Amino acid sequence: MSYDEQLLELGFQAPEELAIGMQGAVYRLGQGKVAKVWFHAGEQELRTLAELYDAIDGQLPFRTPRMLELHRTGRYCVTVEEELPGVPLHTVAPAYGEPGWERARDCVVDVVEALAQVEAPEVLRRTAVLDETVPFRPEGVSWSEALTGLLRRRVARFGDQLAEVIDDFEAKFDSLLGQLTDVPRTRLVHGDVTAGNILVDGDLRPVTLLDFGLSTMVGDPAFEAASAASVIDLWSPRVREIEAAYDAAFTDRLGYDAVQLLVYRCAYSLIIANAHDDDPYGRDSHLPLTAKLFNTPEVTALLTR
Repeated sequence: MSYDEQLLELGFQAPEELAIGMQGAVYRLGQGKVAKVWFHAGEQELRTLAELYDAIDGQLPFRTPRMLELHRTGRYCVTVEEELPGVPLHTVAPAYGEPGWERARDCVVDVVEALAQVEAPEVLRRTAVLDETVPFRPEGVSWSEALTGLLRRRVARFGDQLAEVIDDFEAKFDSLLGQLTDVPRTRLVHGDVTAGNILVDGDLRPVTLLDFGLSTMVGDPAFEAASAASVIDLWSPRVREIEAAYDAAFTDRLGYDAVQLLVYRCAYSLIIANAHDDDPYGRDSHLPLTAKLFNTPEVTALLTR
């Protein structure tokens, strides 16, 4: 059964496809509602996500999703949510380097700064990331322990693929783990602040942030900044320039350390390198992008010093 057919079986007439992400496909239903067909999430996982949405509702200066209904009548779970305001940032933002591109950068920095002010709710101690089933950071587990554990699990599964394309991968990986340290306070980390998940108004101000749950965690806000700078235009041939421009903004405005941002970017890149392997839409793996990052002179120097 196709996604459209599953929605029709639920009684939703003429659904309009709006977007496809790593988590699922989104359809406009009309009357101010959208449906999301979840590629991998099960019913209990989505009930936990609904708890997260309830816990953060009103905690940020922009809208966040709320689940109205949860259905499981076919292969995939389907949720019904309010259709939230704004248009995706990537559809209206000037490209990097074009006149006015700084407005898009400032929008992203605004989102990352706002998230860094929010205490992580208790429900995040019970949530997993990506395709895992165990909580990422249960109570009593430190930030560095949780992040190191996740990296080790990803490399245990995909290390052979990574070693084929990353020079001196084992040595670089060991060095990376050695540079992960604890921080005094952790916050709500969205984990997927992309230009598709930020909805903006006509002045490129953020009005909605979508798609919590894929890698939402209790973590270091600097990790959020490092990942956002990478994924905001991940496939661009100028991605290193874009990362540097965003890093400069995060360093200047939020006081983050540039070296720490690079360490976190390497960690995030490893985490998502194979995130699309089971994508039903067959989109490209992030593996080549991870290899390009790890083989740059900057990362080679960072991880072999």
